[in-house]
Amino acid sequence: MIGDKELRASVDRYLGAMRSQAEAEIAQALRDAMARGKLSQGSAEAAIALTCDKIGLNVTVYGKIDL
Repeated sequence: MIGDKELRASVDRYLGAMRSQAEAEIAQALRDAMARGKLSQGSAEAAIALTCDKIGLNVTVYGKIDL
């Protein structure tokens, strides 16, 4: 069985990889929305869905992006 330290390291690696991709996608979407005049200063509500059928994970994390 995997230890707690190894488990956390594995999750950290996954989140690090996802962070890079998610950050690029969000930044591009924000730039596009601003260029179209759909978004200016203020904030944008956002959500991230985490799912993994194998472990029964299905959660959505809500927040906002302040501009």
